[in-house]
Amino acid sequence: MRTFTALMHIDRSFEIAGLQEPPKARPGRPAMVLMEMLVAMVIIGLVTALTMINFSSAFTKAKFQREVSNFVNVLKMAQNAAAESDKRYAVILNFDEQSYTLRQFASRSLDVMPEEEAIITTGYFTDECYLDWVLFDDFEYAIEETAYEARFYAGHSGWQYGGKIVLLDVDGNPYSVVVNRLSRVITLQPGDVEILAPQYQEDVPF
Repeated sequence: MRTFTALMHIDRSFEIAGLQEPPKARPGRPAMVLMEMLVAMVIIGLVTALTMINFSSAFTKAKFQREVSNFVNVLKMAQNAAAESDKRYAVILNFDEQSYTLRQFASRSLDVMPEEEAIITTGYFTDECYLDWVLFDDFEYAIEETAYEARFYAGHSGWQYGGKIVLLDVDGNPYSVVVNRLSRVITLQPGDVEILAPQYQEDVPF
């Protein structure tokens, strides 16, 4: 009985070319790629969220600074206009309406201000810049619970009374707008700052 031997042809073209046989694909690689993509997406999401938070915080802070600047400018407007004329001016802070109004009046009585007296400008506080309370330099308080408004009067010789206006930012942090009737300087300071000891009307010309 004859026996046939089958010759097997082995492809050694890779060896001839100096190359190894291509590696077989690992079955876990697609899962690894998907995991890497998910991690990258999470990182991008976190970076985006942090950027948005920082942008929102910066925007809110800028809005607070802008609103305070507008209010301080009105106080300075009253002070400068009164110093340059014989007319008197009042900056009226309204707790209920969260507003401030600059008015000119001619009456010699500081407590009498007819409705027909000229209103020069009106501005409004907001949640980003909230009017909380006022302390005059004679230590008289004006707060929303006991008074609906507070008035700062400016005449040719300066302010009748100085004091501080406490404003809150959107996070409830206090800031003090200090009206110094001795130096006639109006400043914004962080926190609930102390003001000078009481100065009585007869001690300071108005």
